[in-house]
Amino acid sequence: MEREKIYLDNSGRSNFCQCRKKYFFQVINGLQSNYGSTALRYGSTWHAIQEGYHGYVIENGWPENSTDLIKAVSVGLEMGNTTFIKESEGKEFYDDYKNFNTAVDMLNAYLDFFVDDKKYLEIIATERKFECPIEPDTLQEEKLLSKLPQIIFTGKIDQCVKMDEIKWILDFKTTGRRLNQVILQANRLPQLIGYSYAGKKVLEFEPQGCLCSFGYLGATKSRVTGNYGKIRFEFRRIPQIYSPGDIAAWKLSFISTAKDIYQALQDDFWPESFDNCFMYGQCPYLKLCQQHRPYDELNLDGFHVNHWNVLDE
Repeated sequence: MEREKIYLDNSGRSNFCQCRKKYFFQVINGLQSNYGSTALRYGSTWHAIQEGYHGYVIENGWPENSTDLIKAVSVGLEMGNTTFIKESEGKEFYDDYKNFNTAVDMLNAYLDFFVDDKKYLEIIATERKFECPIEPDTLQEEKLLSKLPQIIFTGKIDQCVKMDEIKWILDFKTTGRRLNQVILQANRLPQLIGYSYAGKKVLEFEPQGCLCSFGYLGATKSRVTGNYGKIRFEFRRIPQIYSPGDIAAWKLSFISTAKDIYQALQDDFWPESFDNCFMYGQCPYLKLCQQHRPYDELNLDGFHVNHWNVLDE
């Protein structure tokens, strides 16, 4: 008889840690707000642009002239536009400057900033999904895992690259926050530590760590006209290297979260976390929580069902 399995990606892990009720609504029941996030849509678009552009580079090499550059950019923008349209379907947005035209301008700024990539950066692979079984390495892990179904860590690595003869996982991040603050926090990002763990097991090579490619975009909105001024871009590419202790601590935390999810499923117990109702603005599920009704009695106006799985992307 095949062993029961729990599939857990970083997004689901983060949602559960923030609020179990949010995990129940979003992951278990697939509820998505009809109002979309321009930031999330923009991030997906930027990832697609990078996948298209660097996919061209893998097949044809770095552009050596303006004609090749136009071809590579066109492939990236076509993939990005397809994603932007897909992420817009069935949702309403409070539109701002984070649109496809901005992504076009950002790509041009990105290529100007990293113009020397072709001298020392080799693109090994673009987006790659993975399934990584969590196996015990210590007695403590063995004790925890022996009481649980098989835990499968899933995710999607943006790129695999070789820079100055060293191989890395590369991850793209877009943000409207100050880059110095975002970079400072990045070294503790569970996603990047988890990818460093999984990379050593699912890739054909052992990565040195994660290169994080940060892209900042920001604009000031006029109080008089309501229009946005000139959009500012800033880029950094920072290596994130994790010690065996970092990875072991991440792994234990990941197992602990999977254990709590499994127990919550057994008990059908999904309490609200009041500390996180306004973590990044108001949680979209707050109006559901405030109804204080069983799930089958909730008024779900403003929501639709769309179960998301990174392996289906």
